[in-house]
Order: sequence, then structure tokens, then C-alpha cells
Amino acid sequence: MKLQKVILIILILSCTILTYGQKFHNGFSVINANNAKIKFYVNNVEDSNWTVTPKIADDSLLIKTYLSGKDKITFKFKTDIDSIKFEIKNDETKRFYVHLNKESYALTTVRRERIIIPTLRYSSNKSNPKFKILYTNENEKGYLDSLKIKYPINYTSSKKQTDKVLTILNWTRSQWEHIGNVSPKKNDAISILDEVKEGGRFPCFAYAYVLASQLKVSGFKSRVIYLITKDIATSMQGGGHVATEVFIDELQKWVFVDAQFNAMPFLNNIPLNAVELQNAIRTDFDKLEFRSLGKIDKMAYINFVQPYLFYFNCSFDQREDVVTERNKVNGKRSLMLVPVGTENPTFMLVWKLKIDYCEYTNSINDFYAKPNQIRRKKTSANK
Repeated sequence: MKLQKVILIILILSCTILTYGQKFHNGFSVINANNAKIKFYVNNVEDSNWTVTPKIADDSLLIKTYLSGKDKITFKFKTDIDSIKFEIKNDETKRFYVHLNKESYALTTVRRERIIIPTLRYSSNKSNPKFKILYTNENEKGYLDSLKIKYPINYTSSKKQTDKVLTILNWTRSQWEHIGNVSPKKNDAISILDEVKEGGRFPCFAYAYVLASQLKVSGFKSRVIYLITKDIATSMQGGGHVATEVFIDELQKWVFVDAQFNAMPFLNNIPLNAVELQNAIRTDFDKLEFRSLGKIDKMAYINFVQPYLFYFNCSFDQREDVVTERNKVNGKRSLMLVPVGTENPTFMLVWKLKIDYCEYTNSINDFYAKPNQIRRKKTSANK
């Protein structure tokens, strides 16, 4: 009899403890907060901040993800004194209350939505010889020598070309903090860096120009690449971003580098070009990584860059020392890569700019043809 009473007391206490430990309001879990500013985490990575607003009847937080392989993600909502954590599937909704300052209850809805990335297709036709892009060669070093003397870079001791590129990328990003809607007086690296010394701060294209030139100083073939959104003709939200691509001789491929964000994309330890990056976001988000000698927030960067990865454009002339007219093809100064089945863009609404300076191609081999390999002419000094 005594044993039965003891068991009964334990069961009652257990039930009491469980009931006391659970916090519910109107059938939903409750977490407490003294501060309306909340942090939330996706797969244990801090995503952003949230402000609790009790006045909104059902405050909704939309979590957009690119995950292709995982069905669930872990979501954590952390207040100054409490937290809640749960798994959430695509198109699933979770609700809970935030009890703010022991007064108001704010119903919070978390909804997860997978971002659908378009499948972009390109032709595999052999590169058209008329679409030849000219790159700085070893006989055209006057400007680059001046850049090297005035703005030298201390390189890594690693012999890997990708490590050297990461060093140059990090150096470029460290020169100034980004600011939009401000243009340098000139678009060459020395002029931009001179203005930076005087306090100048510039947007993405200035980083791209400086990085491309410093890569050339180190003997790489490099180019400035323009990334353009699908809705360029109708959008008033920017529509374009500017970055850099560099040809890695060791890998015999072009690689995308973004100096504004200090980022180089890799998939399975292979660096990617811009087109490969777009595809990797769609098909291999989990495995996609970004390497940097600084800090790079993978999710934040992808959220920024992904919409721009639709049309790709670069100049037919990537040389530094040009004493004659810039190289053009059929009177056009640039080559634009357009996905198969997509109309050639001809107007940019945000800048009210007519796009009449491009030759268009659907061929991936046109846009990613290997650069010209012109060697320095032998002289009596280097024979």
C-alpha cells in the first residue's frame, strides 16, 4: 500500500511539473520577451532581426530558402530572455506567441517558402571567332607597372593560383567601404584608388575595375563582368551588378570573384564562373560554398546576387594600355550571354538606357572562350 502511494505521489508531481513547464496561450506555445527586438536563426546561422508587434493580429515572418537536398530546416527564435526552436518544411507554417513585457501577446507566424531558381539553358555551339575578346598581354605592361609600384600587394606564399586570387580579392575589398550612387571621376584602378586615399567611397563597379586590374598586374587574364536581372526592362530596383572573372591557368577555366562582397564561389572544391554559380544555387545549394580571407554570409550574399544572375555581359576589349580605338565587333563594344528561349534585352528602365551596344549570343563557349595567350616578345635582356 505504501509503495502504491509513493508511486501515485510521483506521478502527480510529474504531471504537475510537466504542466507548469509548458507555456500556452490560445492553444499556441508562448515565449517571453522584455525587448521587442528579436534574433532568429536558420540552421543555427543568424539570419536577421525581427521586431515583435502586438498590434498586428497575426505577424508573419516569411523564411525563404534555396535548399535543394534537405526537406527540413531548423528555425530558432531567440528573445532577450527566452527562445523557441523547431523544424519546418517547405510551405509549412508554424505559430507561437511572444509575451512582451508580461503584458501583450503577439501572435507570430513563421512560414517557409522555397525560392524557385529558373533553369537557364545555353547552346553548346563552338565559339564564334568573330566574338574575340582582347585581354591585356605581357607586352602591354606600362599602366600595370605603374599600378604595381603605386599600390603594391603583399601576396601569399602559396603557389596555388586560387590562393593568390583570394589575396588580391581581399586586398581590393579592404581599400574602402561600399557606397552606392557615387561614381569616381575616372574608371581606371589608379584613379579610383587615388580618390579612395582622399576619402572616396564607391559602388560595385569600382571594386570590379580595381580587382580586374590588380589581377592583371599578377599575370592573370581578367575581365569586368556585368550581371543583369531578367526584368531589366521593367524594374526600377537597380537591375544590375558588376563583378570580375579571372582565368585560372591551373584549371583552364574562368572563375567568378566579387570584390564588393569578398567572395569566390566553390562547388566540390572547384571554383565557379558566374553561370555555374547560378546553376549551383539552384541544384547544389547545400554543397555550394564561398571562400574569402574576410567574412562572407552565404545566405545574405546569395539573396543579393541571385536575381542578377540571368544575363551576363562583358566588353570585347579588356586591355589596359590601348593607344588605338577600343576593339568592337560589328560596331558593338560588348558581348551579352542570353539564355536560350529568352528575348535579347534592349532597354534598361532604371537608367532609361537603350541597350544598343551589344552583340548577343546563346553559346556558353562564346562567352567563356579561353583568352588569347600572347607571350612577351623576347629582347636581348630576356633571351
